[in-house]
Amino acid sequence: MIIDFHTHLRNSIFGYGQTTKQLLNNMNKYGIDKAVVCPVKPFNYHFASENNFIAKTSEKYSNKLIGFCRVDPRQKAKAVKEVQRCVEKLGLKGIFLHPWEETFQISDDIVVPVIEAAEHYKLPVMISGGHLRVSRAFQISDIASRFPKVKFIITSGGQINISGSALFEAETMIKENPNITIETSGIYREDFIEEIVEKYGKERVVFGSNSPEYHIGFELKRAQWAHLSSEKIEALSWTNAAKLLQL
Repeated sequence: MIIDFHTHLRNSIFGYGQTTKQLLNNMNKYGIDKAVVCPVKPFNYHFASENNFIAKTSEKYSNKLIGFCRVDPRQKAKAVKEVQRCVEKLGLKGIFLHPWEETFQISDDIVVPVIEAAEHYKLPVMISGGHLRVSRAFQISDIASRFPKVKFIITSGGQINISGSALFEAETMIKENPNITIETSGIYREDFIEEIVEKYGKERVVFGSNSPEYHIGFELKRAQWAHLSSEKIEALSWTNAAKLLQL
């Protein structure tokens, strides 16, 4: 079993995109059984239609796809209402936040109402991590520490440049926040994945590809090449994700 915790559907204003058919074909090609699907930022900047699409698609392919909603915390009460709609009417299973594309700092107080909604509905929150000024690991640590009951999944290990201060910050984020799990997309250093698993537990890492921005097959290899026991690779590949998603 393999679960990809981080994929996107449709065409983003930032130039990346894929169809449902393309994603399903790649999942079949690389032996991926299930995937979390998230909205992209559309050309009209409004997430409601994208959330609707994700809900409809994940319902149609419920044996393969798990839908997350996406909101912009800068919309304040409207963002919270959209989370409520996505859970109560659309049946989506988590929240995806992209501080870089929506241009907000993840530690800003405007994010708090959205995380409070996630806590209320017991939703996991996936954050696009490692972006300069808006989602550095120390900023993610700040918001995660305020909500210890919320499960946070941080893409790219909370760092895009996994060296120097970013590497130190990422490990500190994981060490200080047991409610944080890191996702593997873009982590080119096997030793980082290995160290996190060995020092902080096999349950702290999930595989994610960030498809289609990254190549789904190559990202899978990144995760599987880590020098870990078969039990720990299994946890990284699917059992941790299954627990977070309450499958």
